[in-house]
Amino acid sequence: MKNKKSKFLFKTIIYIFILVAIFFSTIFFTKFYFYDSDYSVKNTDLTMVSIDDIKVGMNINSVDLSKYVPIDSEVEECNYNFEGLSIRTNTKGVIEYIIADFSDIDLYVGQEDTGERMKKVNEVWSILGGNYKNENYKPDENNYWKISKYIDNDDDIYFGIVYSRYNNEMSKVILSSQRISSN
Repeated sequence: MKNKKSKFLFKTIIYIFILVAIFFSTIFFTKFYFYDSDYSVKNTDLTMVSIDDIKVGMNINSVDLSKYVPIDSEVEECNYNFEGLSIRTNTKGVIEYIIADFSDIDLYVGQEDTGERMKKVNEVWSILGGNYKNENYKPDENNYWKISKYIDNDDDIYFGIVYSRYNNEMSKVILSSQRISSN
């Protein structure tokens, strides 16, 4: 009788352990997949996106930096910092990250060159489509800024557009070879 009780207790403990493991795994992977990642965003071809004709993957030596005014402060761990534009490269000089004030640059997302500048995020959405993820950007109590994040998994390109949630005017653009954080 004692042997049956110990077997029953052992099986019960094993079943409880398995259920708890399944429960916590489900919570962890659901949070990871749906909330902490960009996996739910469908792929968009971002090879045509450039900031002042600068693209992720280019070598910094092929970029004419003489037209930019250098600044002393470092922006987002970038090693090339200018007024309105900052660029991070790897040790081989390949551009990995670009962040720019929208008012200081020319953004090209594959649209026809009409000579008119885009001003509102809706114009980018109409060109690149609806496969983006919207989040608060650097959240504060007002949540004034939002970011639309596009992903090109085939070419490892991430593109973010920071805009005002009140009038949809673009503020910053980010082009990166790594996932863009909104914090």
